[in-house]
This record gives sequence, structure tokens and C-alpha cells, in this order.
Amino acid sequence: MRSLLRCGILVAGLACAPDPALAQGRSTDPDWPCQQRLVPKLSAGLFWSGPSVNAGEEWRKEPDVAALVERISPRRVTAAQGKEAIGAFAQQLGEDRSRRLSLAFTGLLEETNRQRTELIERIKDFARRQRELADIAARAGEELGKIPEDAGGEAAARRKDLEQRHQYVSMAFQEAQRTLRYVCEAPVQLEARLGDYARALKAALP
Repeated sequence: MRSLLRCGILVAGLACAPDPALAQGRSTDPDWPCQQRLVPKLSAGLFWSGPSVNAGEEWRKEPDVAALVERISPRRVTAAQGKEAIGAFAQQLGEDRSRRLSLAFTGLLEETNRQRTELIERIKDFARRQRELADIAARAGEELGKIPEDAGGEAAARRKDLEQRHQYVSMAFQEAQRTLRYVCEAPVQLEARLGDYARALKAALP
């Protein structure tokens, strides 16, 4: 019984009282559970110092540029595979080389931001579900504390049900919490890959 109550306190604490190491990541959004700082949107200036693209130009209107972006932007594509594709793309460019390479970066930035936005929302949903599990475990722990261990009849049956619910929810929370570190890496990996792509594109500029 005491171990179950301690577990309930631990679960509630993990969801509601982040340790100092996580404070920076959570400072801008209460739903952000990751140690990594939350960057909702990546800006071009962080990655691109090449030629700018006129506002009226759109990368989707260029079939070869759009094909490159669509080929190397999915999450399953590694940075090495993407850079190889960028190299092949650059080799067939003509006089408008700088413009097309800049358009390619614009497209990759847009697609990376779109994917990161989806991932960030999923992570926030994950954090909200974790808080809900913590609340359920905490309430079950409080009810358990009100029922004597030697209770009989309906009270004993209620106590057993609460113990099972408390244990199940606490285990579910802790299992999900173990995956959080890997989940939080996904947006960072996309950001790092975009940096690799940007460097490959800049290296191909005339």
C-alpha cells in the first residue's frame, strides 16, 4: 500500500513539477515536456546565407526542384541520402543554378517546418495524456488512503479495484515516460538534417 502511494506521488510529481534540467524547455509552453528548448518554427537565417529568393517565386512551380524536395524531405530519408540527391540535382543545373538551389532550400525549409509542427503537436498531446494519467493515479492513491487495509465487504472490493487501477495507470505512465527521450529527439533530428541539406546546397553554389 505504501509503495503504491509513493508511486502515485512520483507519477504526479513527474507530470506536474518538472526538475530544473527541464525548465528551459518548458518555459515557453506548459505542454512542452522535453529537455530540448522548444523552437516552434525554424527560420531561414539560421541555415541559409546564400542568394535570397524573390517573394513571388514558389519552389513548387519548378518541377525539378519540387521533385528533389519531395524526394529528400520525408523523415525516413537520411542526411547522407539527401546530400547525395542534392549533389546529383546540382550537377544538371544551368545558368539559373543559384536560383534553383535557393528554391530547393526554401522548399526543404517549408517541408521541415511542416513536419516539425506535426511532431511538436504530437509531443504536446503526449504530455497532456501523461498529465491525465498522473491525475488518475493520484486520485486512486487518495481514495486508497481512505480505505483501511483490513476493510471487508464492499470496501475491500473497492480497495482491490483501486489498487489494480493505480498500479496499471502508474505502470503505463512510467513506460511512456521512458520513451519520452526518444520522442523529443525527433524535431532535433529534423533540424540537424536541414542544416546538412543547407550546407550541401551552399557548397553547390557557383
